[in-house]
Amino acid sequence: MGDPGSEIIESVPPAGPEASESTTDENEDDIQFVSEGPSRPVLEYIDLVCGDNENPSTYYSDILFPKMPKRQGDFLHFLNMKKVKTDTENNEVSKNHCELSKAKEPHFEYIEQPIIEEKPSRSSKEEIDNLVLPDCWNEKQAFMFTEQYKWLEIKEGKLGCKDCSTVRHLGSKAEKHVHVSKEWIAYLVTPNGSNKTTRQASLRKKIREHDVSKAHGKIQDLLKESTNDSISNLVHKQNNKNIDATVKVFNTVYSLVKHNRPLSDIEGAIELQEKNGEVNCLNTRYSATRIAEHIAKEMKMKIFKNIIEENAKICIIIDEASTVSKKSTLVIYLQCTIQSAPAPVMLFVALKELVSTTAEYIFNTLLTTLNDCGFTSEYLKANLIAFCSDGANTILGRKSGVATKLLENFPEIIIWNCLNHRLQLSLDDSISEIKQINHFKIFLDKIYSIYHQPNKNQTNPLGTVAKELETEIIKIGRVMGPRWAACSLQAATAVWHAYPILYMHFSHSFCGLAKRLANINFLQDLALMIDILEEFSVLSTALQSRSTNIQKAQKLIKRTIRALENLKIGTGKYESQIEDLIKSDKFKDIPFNKNNKFNALPRNILLDNIIQHMNLRLLSDGNHESIFNYFDLLEPSTWPYEEITSPWIAGEKKLFHLCEILKCEVDLNDFREFVNNNIKSNNVSIPATIQKAKKIVSTIAINSAEAERGFHLMNIICTRVRNSLTIDHVSDLMTINLLGKELADWDATPFVKSWSNCNHRLATDTRVRQKSTKVFHENQLALWNLQ
Repeated sequence: MGDPGSEIIESVPPAGPEASESTTDENEDDIQFVSEGPSRPVLEYIDLVCGDNENPSTYYSDILFPKMPKRQGDFLHFLNMKKVKTDTENNEVSKNHCELSKAKEPHFEYIEQPIIEEKPSRSSKEEIDNLVLPDCWNEKQAFMFTEQYKWLEIKEGKLGCKDCSTVRHLGSKAEKHVHVSKEWIAYLVTPNGSNKTTRQASLRKKIREHDVSKAHGKIQDLLKESTNDSISNLVHKQNNKNIDATVKVFNTVYSLVKHNRPLSDIEGAIELQEKNGEVNCLNTRYSATRIAEHIAKEMKMKIFKNIIEENAKICIIIDEASTVSKKSTLVIYLQCTIQSAPAPVMLFVALKELVSTTAEYIFNTLLTTLNDCGFTSEYLKANLIAFCSDGANTILGRKSGVATKLLENFPEIIIWNCLNHRLQLSLDDSISEIKQINHFKIFLDKIYSIYHQPNKNQTNPLGTVAKELETEIIKIGRVMGPRWAACSLQAATAVWHAYPILYMHFSHSFCGLAKRLANINFLQDLALMIDILEEFSVLSTALQSRSTNIQKAQKLIKRTIRALENLKIGTGKYESQIEDLIKSDKFKDIPFNKNNKFNALPRNILLDNIIQHMNLRLLSDGNHESIFNYFDLLEPSTWPYEEITSPWIAGEKKLFHLCEILKCEVDLNDFREFVNNNIKSNNVSIPATIQKAKKIVSTIAINSAEAERGFHLMNIICTRVRNSLTIDHVSDLMTINLLGKELADWDATPFVKSWSNCNHRLATDTRVRQKSTKVFHENQLALWNLQ
């Protein structure tokens, strides 16, 4: 029968995870042998018996060939004694697992199984010991699988693929229906089944399927190609062609947004590119919407990150308005100081929908939005210096407004009411205090009510000559409402220029209005209001300029007050034209008279009221007067030179409070040098800390004009045709429009690369949604088939 070991029969399981985990009990393994030599479990058992003996080969022969009958059954019975080992022995084997060198016996040849190909390192075993394993595996099984599948990792009792987690996406190797498993990337693979046998089989199957999957194979190919380069750089290098194609799509979307075009226009633009030979799959409005969202997000992330890193001082500007779909919205702006910019920079932050218009909800929405952009509470406490908005009670209310809640969280900030709104309120207050009836306001309100009726709007009752007047009144009524009509220079000048046409029209249909136009007192009131409104218009335009800071605004207000005082003494530009106009041919058909029923406005009282309210609302409102005194330290033109001595003790005391307001330090030596130089000469250099303080003062916004411009852009984007746009989408489009560079200067490549890193599909990927194709009727096609 030959050598007793030559006829031993062994059933070897197939390679792979099924072979490595063929046991059904963690304390019981099948004994496997081949005719040429002992299997690995025998070597482990031999290693356990040998212990620390220096010459294990002597034990090797004794154990394999003991003094017993050389019969196959006895020999197999002896070898099967391994199956009755105790749990303690089995644990010792698993914890002292070590390979024995290949035995070179004449009748046995060692067959190395594919489970462990090399001698395990002690560090690997220690890592296995410290891991939380799946509940159906022991340490030996975990060690064998992680050695056979080098990509396999265990975290918190779940399996994952370290290769897929490193690469995450296929890039240029992507194919249709080939995806990298999110569960293997995120280490979320767990066994299924109700018993240990089923759960072990479940893990073996999942490991095997992932190992042979097409996506995992492509990941392995990428890793082999990335030996001398990082994964991200490798993907970008391989995707140069795809990135170039995607850049063209990004440029198209960017151009549509910049020109306030609907994103559905991309289908026509891409169709033209395809006609010119470009291959592009991102050709639907859905793709364009996602691209616009990504561009806006990346823009904000980069800009706000730079501001936060620079630790720039900021001022918050907010305003509230409604969209064309009657949704309440909050627009948020930031004005900040950047060292590289000569003047403060105004930045659009977001447009947010307001489910509720209470002060509490607006306050929470504001802080949440700023926090999402990276402006934490700690940053705001250190760098927020001012808050500006209009005079709505919800925002600037003294008891429970948004500004009050901001002061509770950030006590040192300056609360500033928009100067343009306060300017308008000063005029309204002045008119409302006059006891005589304001015939001018009544007249414009009457015109508004007449020409805002639907049937009147659709026709042209004033004729082509008065078209300008009709357009102005309809526009003012829609934007500001009839309450503001008396304060509108556009409406007043329109009435002035169309005066004869208005009289001729009203004399046929509205006799009462015609009598008012024929009253010379009304013409005088109109001229006076135009002269006053012109001064207000000049001041309002100057205040809306982005270059106007709080100190320049104070000078402009004082200059306007002096102009109104001069108007009180003399006559205005339009008042001086009344006599000549009455005598002119243009007004000859109007029978002017002085009707005592329509008294003229008390001219001097009106001007006195306006000057008084401008002083109260614009120069002495709340704590602003004391703030102006602190800011005057940085303006030598306001210093009382006759009281200044060197050093200027009173100024240095104010300087300490100024530093608290601006949240920056002004060096005392710089301030003393600044004072001494200005006493001696007017043209002197400004120290660095003084320059920084002056720039921070300019950061304080004096009005909410920028927010009004934002609402104007919102109305352009969200028209009645595009009213299905969500507020978030409108905010993204506004971000690109307001913060983005011009198309010629904009580089889309960084945005495309970040798009690719976010696992989005590129323009050459065929897995994207395809646009619908137009189907022509056969009769239409037949026209082109005529010969």
